[in-house]
Amino acid sequence: MKFSKFALLLFLLLFLLQTEIFAQVFRNDSIRNAGQNNKANSPSWRDKVRLGGNFGLQFGSITFINVSPLVMYQATDRTQIGVGITYQYVRFSSTIVRNASGSSIFGGRVFARYFLFPGIFAHGEYEMLNNTYYDPLVNELRRDWIPAGFAGGGYSQQLGGGRSAFNVTILYNLLYEQYQSRSIYASPWVIRMGITL
Repeated sequence: MKFSKFALLLFLLLFLLQTEIFAQVFRNDSIRNAGQNNKANSPSWRDKVRLGGNFGLQFGSITFINVSPLVMYQATDRTQIGVGITYQYVRFSSTIVRNASGSSIFGGRVFARYFLFPGIFAHGEYEMLNNTYYDPLVNELRRDWIPAGFAGGGYSQQLGGGRSAFNVTILYNLLYEQYQSRSIYASPWVIRMGITL
């Protein structure tokens, strides 16, 4: 059941990308056939690359540090594809427990966004994070790679009229139930906010 949801998400994502790619090919063929193809007006690959990510800090009885940079490529007018890495450090300390325990979480993700309307996008993502979790079968802590398959959408607000944008994304983890006991997420719903430049 979980695999079928993930397969459906992947199929829809590929279908959206394929539709946009064919539209781009058709438009380019129309321009070429009309003799109006001017490569000087098309943006270079550097102009299509966006940098961004998420950053978070919290200190106190719970210390949380999150650094998640990403790189996106504007594949078409409506489609962005990208990769990102994640590093998180979490440490719990209290007056009741004398020993503070900390853990590092790291991994990466690949994603695609398709803009349905100006500022509104659909988002699909596959993430792998290396996490320490408690395994009750052997009564010990273990470290393993935990997958997550996200589907959702978001809003992108342009900042200052340039390429920079503030993004809010709401995602649902399709693999949450399967990996719930090892997931770093407390819920299948994940809300992210970040900046792209």
